[in-house]
Amino acid sequence: MKNIRKNWLTGLRIVVIAAVLVEGISIVQYESLRRITLEDMNIRTRITLGAMADEISHTLEMTEATMRENLWMIRARLGNPDDMFQAMVYLIDDNPQVVGGCISFIPDHYPSKGRLFEPYAKKEADGTISVSQIAGPDHDYTLNQAFRRALETGVPNWSDPYLYGEPPQSLTTYSYPIRDDDGIVVAVCGLDMDLTWLGEYLNSNQHLKSSFAIMLTEEGKLVAGPSSEKIPQAEVEKAAAALSGNAMDVYHRNYAIGSVQMKASPFWQLAQVYRTREIMAPILKLRRQHMVLVLLGLAILFFMIKRFARSEKELRIATVEKARIDGELTIARNIQSEMLPKTFPENIYGKIESALEVGGDIFDFYRRDGQLFFCIGDVSGKGIPAAMLMAVIHSLFREISKREENTVTILHALNDQLCQGNDSNMFVTFFVGRLDLYTGKLYFSNAGHDKPFLLTGSAELLKTKAHLPLGVFPDTAFEEQSCVLSPGDGIFLYTDGLTETKSPARENFGRERVKAALDACLAQASMTPGEIVDSVSKAAHDYSENAPLRDDLTMLFIKFDPGEIVRDRLTIVNDIDEVSRLSAFVKDYFSRIELDRKAAYGMRLALEEAVVNVINYAYPGDETGEVTIYAESDRKEIRFTIVDSGFPFDPTSVLPADTTLDAIDRPIGGLGVHLTRKLADSVSYSRKHGNNVLTLTKSIL
Repeated sequence: MKNIRKNWLTGLRIVVIAAVLVEGISIVQYESLRRITLEDMNIRTRITLGAMADEISHTLEMTEATMRENLWMIRARLGNPDDMFQAMVYLIDDNPQVVGGCISFIPDHYPSKGRLFEPYAKKEADGTISVSQIAGPDHDYTLNQAFRRALETGVPNWSDPYLYGEPPQSLTTYSYPIRDDDGIVVAVCGLDMDLTWLGEYLNSNQHLKSSFAIMLTEEGKLVAGPSSEKIPQAEVEKAAAALSGNAMDVYHRNYAIGSVQMKASPFWQLAQVYRTREIMAPILKLRRQHMVLVLLGLAILFFMIKRFARSEKELRIATVEKARIDGELTIARNIQSEMLPKTFPENIYGKIESALEVGGDIFDFYRRDGQLFFCIGDVSGKGIPAAMLMAVIHSLFREISKREENTVTILHALNDQLCQGNDSNMFVTFFVGRLDLYTGKLYFSNAGHDKPFLLTGSAELLKTKAHLPLGVFPDTAFEEQSCVLSPGDGIFLYTDGLTETKSPARENFGRERVKAALDACLAQASMTPGEIVDSVSKAAHDYSENAPLRDDLTMLFIKFDPGEIVRDRLTIVNDIDEVSRLSAFVKDYFSRIELDRKAAYGMRLALEEAVVNVINYAYPGDETGEVTIYAESDRKEIRFTIVDSGFPFDPTSVLPADTTLDAIDRPIGGLGVHLTRKLADSVSYSRKHGNNVLTLTKSIL
């Protein structure tokens, strides 16, 4: 009885001590989570605001580019004041973001027009453009600060946002000094850009109910924010006041504010405001749940201590060991799950069925430059070591294939990495492919992996050379092979876990049964890739009578379904006058694929910058050469390929221009390349058959 009471008191002491420790840990964890959450929020805020700032800067840059590209037309027509009206019509019609504009001439520049002359053009609600001369006694633009600053400094500038018109419209004006042939500033051209969309754009994706974003001028004046229906104006003004004094981040008991500043003029400041109680709500809820679980756990612990006091040491060791093993398996399983594709397009499907908690099989795919890069592999062994090596292979495949497209080059790079320090002598069978989604040309290389099936009218093994697996010898040679897929054809890849699935009589499923299962699927023409993979998987499990898997089973099916491809080409010579032909070609092509005006404008500008660069620099001296532009689109993306036989030059290797510097301080060159990179989703270069090949890709979904 005495021992029982002693054990009970010992157990009670342990529980009390544990409760105090757990509560202390809970407090420390809460504070750590609070700090981490705020830091994470700040990082995500800066990333989000930075992306928004880049988008807004890009919109402003498009207006600046419109001014620069059409400056020659205004200067060429300075001799005739009446031509200025048509010049302004052309100028504001060239950019969808510009809603109006004017040219303000210095007083008495045109005596016939009086002292003040200011041609003005404005986009009306019905899409037409009206023009008028708005200067007069009731409108003396010489008193306008933006006009005076541009006239006195000779430097373009953006105005602070202002309200204009009925109903009031939020605008900002880009003022650009116009010089005559003698270099004298004779006028200031102003382009009015609509900012009414900013407030909705900044607050369109707020993930917390009370959070909101605002934009301020460099001096702290509010530019845009949420609607008063969502957030009271007093709260918005309070947040704006908190950022006064150029503070970038503000933390308060009730709220947190993170902000970034645009890197170029007009240096507006974007800020995100969060309510602290909303940020911390999930953590507080988690803490309450944690406390309930802790109390439950302590009660169970007290019961276990009373019941198993004599085996306390053994129980503790067993519990710690189990927790360690479970933790390792959880980490490995999470790593494997995060690495594999989670969503599939209509023409692709893949799945992995692991024999253990984690496996060593891998498959992956992604689209780049109109091509589908894909792979499948099987790591020797099972369990955590195989899963970790699989994770390494996946990361290496993504990293290498982003800069290389030759499948042999990809295999060599993977093999070199795996052979370094491979003391465990693990190897990987690996198949890598690259499918041109416009032509159906399939390039592939095999490193000891099972031959895939090519599905045309029937399922046949793809004729491929196996070679040695990865990680065996550092000097292993691989070979790239190719074939052409027709629309509707597919390729079925798998690991040996499929063919080596065993029946109760211990006979393998084998390739012939895989072929029979695929032929049965092909007989039903309406089956999707997911249904085909699931059907083959079911056939294998039925064959084994649903016995537990002895090896990881992985399948990947890719169907070539290009849809309607719109193609065109244009060949010009290296003469700047040919740019007009290019512009007409591009406009006609965009009309054929029904590309919206905003996307068409950016892609046309990127293409023209790239082609002009080739015209100016590809051929030395007065040498005449050709430049061929190939256009392809599957209505999901558009791909332009620029081919010339001039001097070898990789524009993607050029450092981007530093647009934060003034034009007078910025080195010559690099601006066109910088603009091309910003406007296109992907820019890649290669040297093929003595030609420069530059590819610009843009998603148009």
